[in-house]
Amino acid sequence: MKRVTTPLVWALPAVVTAVLGGWRLTGAALWADELATWGAVRLSWERLWRLADAVDVVLTPYYAGLKVFAAIAGTGTAALRLPSLLAMILATLVVVALGRRAGGNPAGLGAGLLFAILPVTSRYAQEARPYALAVLGAALALLALVRLLERPAAGRAALYAAAVAATGLCHPLSGLLMIAGHALAGWRLPRLWLPAALAGSLPALALCLLAAGQSAQISWIALVGTQTVRNLPQQLFASAVVGGLILGLAVLGSGAGRALAGAAFVPIVLLLAAGLCTPVWVARYVLITIPALVVLAAWAARTHLPAIVALTAFLAYPAHLDIREPAGHGQDSTRIAAVIRPLYRPGDVAVFPDAHHSIGWAPRDLYQRYLPAPRPPDVLATTGQRLTGGLAARECPDAACLGAPDRIWVIRVDSPADPLRDMSPAKRNRIGDGYRIARRWSYPLLGITLMERR
Repeated sequence: MKRVTTPLVWALPAVVTAVLGGWRLTGAALWADELATWGAVRLSWERLWRLADAVDVVLTPYYAGLKVFAAIAGTGTAALRLPSLLAMILATLVVVALGRRAGGNPAGLGAGLLFAILPVTSRYAQEARPYALAVLGAALALLALVRLLERPAAGRAALYAAAVAATGLCHPLSGLLMIAGHALAGWRLPRLWLPAALAGSLPALALCLLAAGQSAQISWIALVGTQTVRNLPQQLFASAVVGGLILGLAVLGSGAGRALAGAAFVPIVLLLAAGLCTPVWVARYVLITIPALVVLAAWAARTHLPAIVALTAFLAYPAHLDIREPAGHGQDSTRIAAVIRPLYRPGDVAVFPDAHHSIGWAPRDLYQRYLPAPRPPDVLATTGQRLTGGLAARECPDAACLGAPDRIWVIRVDSPADPLRDMSPAKRNRIGDGYRIARRWSYPLLGITLMERR
């Protein structure tokens, strides 16, 4: 990579990201969080604001932006994921710019290609959630910080503040962690960096304050333990072996600059430390570190970049295949049609758990999205999902509208021994007393039980 032309440095990584991100863009089914996005963007504006008032206020800027886009492009899987793909392509170009500043055209091309071929880049380029946009915002904020440190000026400080604000609007916690990482270098320029960082953090702080009473949305998160650290490369990079390689090289390349090192490592360390005391660690919350980690890795391997890029591509290939399978995002949503459609009989009904601790809305979303008519009717629902200010549908009291069907399909996002777990006592009693389990199916984040009258 000693002799590379500038157009190639910019074009090749962007094209690779676009090709890999577009490769089987709809291969993996929408999973629970993406189904929440699908449900939110289909709401009226009035109902979207009511939803934000009750849950998911931190995601409302993303939902609002995607709703505008969906009005033009539709709510198909490709349309919902397209903004994330575009964000990752742009993020690749910013990574190239960061790499060039660290080590010229060879480092820029190497960093851009490494970023493009990472499984995690494709994984979140194909996800209808705000993480790819947050990665783009973080990359832009880091580039703005580097430029500000190179030549302090009020205009550059304003650009930095804008990039920080955009990142915080995409994901408030990620945005605040990012600012903490920037402090490692920004403290050397307190009169410009500190006001810009404070101003840029205001949107994230405002969203966090508004979301203070919505902690139930993260009630599923566990405290950090030794297993968390062991799983970090896999969770952060969608491939343990690729993650280990990039993290190791990034540590070796941490001498490339304080700004890069702080942006790469401080958010991860802070969130892990906080996760020891309170359940807050989720690897995708620190995806904002990927651009800096990749640039550090490319700088460390600058004398062997072609070999490192080739090795990374070879090691990443199995993960690229996995994330494009129907269950590549962790939920085998499309299986619902393959199971129920062949066995469906008129008179069958569908029932869902109404008190699941984490993603209780997902079974109904999955049923509505991936099980076309004719299908067992959802007889207990009196209002649709997200129509009353919460994520879940409202059901008739005491399961009175269940009736006396011959068969009931219980659809869940797990497969406990008791298919009636997480259901109200009235529902449990009505179904448990009169029905027995006939057949069961279990897939990733999808459990289906057919119950027949005793």
